[in-house]
Parts: sequence; C-alpha cells; structure tokens
Amino acid sequence: DSTWPDTPKILERLAAQGQVFFKQHRAVLQSIEKTTGVDPYIVVAIWGRETAYGNYKLPHDAVRVLATLSYAGKRKERFRPEFVAALKMLEVGVARAEMKASWAGAVGLTQFMPTEYFKYAVDGDGDGKVDIFRSVPDALASAARQLEGKGWVRGVPWGYEVRLGPKADCALEGPPDERPIADWMQLGFLPAKKKAFTASEQRQNAYLMSPAGTYGPAFLVTDNFKVIRLYNTSDLYAVFVGHLADRIRGGGDFASPWQAFLQPRARTVHDLQARLMALGYALEKTDGKIGSNTRKQIGLYQRAEGIRVDCWPSEALLTHANAQARAR
Repeated sequence: DSTWPDTPKILERLAAQGQVFFKQHRAVLQSIEKTTGVDPYIVVAIWGRETAYGNYKLPHDAVRVLATLSYAGKRKERFRPEFVAALKMLEVGVARAEMKASWAGAVGLTQFMPTEYFKYAVDGDGDGKVDIFRSVPDALASAARQLEGKGWVRGVPWGYEVRLGPKADCALEGPPDERPIADWMQLGFLPAKKKAFTASEQRQNAYLMSPAGTYGPAFLVTDNFKVIRLYNTSDLYAVFVGHLADRIRGGGDFASPWQAFLQPRARTVHDLQARLMALGYALEKTDGKIGSNTRKQIGLYQRAEGIRVDCWPSEALLTHANAQARAR
C-alpha cells in the first residue's frame, strides 16, 4: 500500500477518458453535486479507477467469491454479511449474470459491496429502477451517495501537495498529528503548486501523508481523503483517486517526482515492525505492509537515532534496529 505504481500512462489515459465522460454526463454530475455535495470529479475518478469507465469486465461470480471468502477466507466475519446481502440482491431481482465481481466480491460499474448496495444504491436516471451494472447515472449517483453517507464535506478538496519546511520531516505523518493547515504553515509547509493557502484553506484540518516516505510527493490530506479511504481502505487508492480527479479537472502531474527506490520484501517490513514494537514504538501489528503508521514510526526511530529520516523500511534499517536491540 505504499509505493506509487508505475502508472503515468494509465493516469494520462484515464484522465483523458474521464474528461470526455465528464462532458457526456455533465448534467447528471451537476445534479449529483447539488444534491449530495460530493465533488463530481471524484465520482468520475472512482469510476475510472474501479472499472476504467466500464471498459474493464469483472471476472468473477460475486456469489461464489463471497461464499468462498465467508467459508475459507481470513476475515470470515467480514464477508459473511456480504454473502447474505449478495443472496438478498438475487431475491430482489438482480440477475446473477450481472453480478460479476472483483476478488473481494464488489460489483457494478463503481464497485459496490452488497451491503453497501442496500444502503446507498439509488435511481440516478429517473427510470424507476436501480441498476449500478449498466446505468451510468445510477452508478455515479450511488457512488456519490455512498461518499456522502461516509461523511463527505462539501467544498473541501481531498488534499494538497506540499513542500516540507526546514522544521518538519516525514515522521509527522498520520492522523494523530492532524492540525489546522495554518499550524502546518508555522512549520514551514507550503503548497507545491501555488504561492499560498487561502484563509479558508488555512482553517481546514489536515494531516501529512507521505506514501513513499521522502521518495515521492507529500500531501496535507483532509477529512475527504478519509472518506475516499472508507470507499477503499488504501492510502494509495485515495491518492490515486484524488489525483485522477484533479487531472480530469484540468490539473497536471505532481510537482515532486516519484523517485526510484527499493521496494523491501514483506518479510523485511514484518521483521522491522516487530523490532520497532519491541523497542517501544507505537506499532499495533506486524503485517508486512508499509502503511502510514509504519512509515511514521520508522521516521520517529530514525529521528531518535540521529540517522537520515526517510520514513522507509530497508534491510539496512532493520540491521540498525537489530543492533540497537542487542546493545540494550
């Protein structure tokens, strides 16, 4: 969840297609924004990210996928309600042939889990039916209603690419260090693509997000970034969707490039998490994934040890942490 995929061409293509689709569906998107407050560019970006605007054909049978995950998966308690909801979808008339799914059982143009279907799916084209499989207005309106239901804040961007000031480093990452953007400015943070934050932006709460440590762009992300993460719980997913929306809106690439850096093995990350946990750092799990808190705790360790702070796991850092543990 922590390296930016090699996707410049994918982003360019999805942005160009998204601009075309936005024009085609402008009326329904404007209606969606008026009724839900959700940024319509974000809704289109989700559609692009999930199924490439309907061009990607989902390969699996949702009922079979969810039955398997409910019986043999690692998170049975999560998927059993989804399996039951999928059966209820069949009961209310959704054709099983339509219920083609991702590996996790999400269905439709914008990828709805079955329980979410019953909470948020709506008729977006006014034909008296809810069809998130073939009706683009229904799928977009349903996705927007889902974001609204998860707490979307009207008029607030997903986040801002920033440049770090001299009094800050990537160890400030994560929701626990959330504060008004005005406070980030006191630490020297500046927007990467404009001269200054506006007065209203300065009042917004935000936290630092550095998906690749110091090896990629950094962002101050808002409550709406959290909402996108509730749609798909991945930092990179939320950054991808937010950035794609900005590109569809007419924006360009990030101001700071993604640098070439080594992606560590999951075992290295796992062992480093375990070692830092043993050294007293606030890690709750050893899952081998480079999430926000893992990057933060790595940065705090590097800061405390007086070594270069890059908030990124490596074999060299694991060796260093092991040596510190032996010295104690």
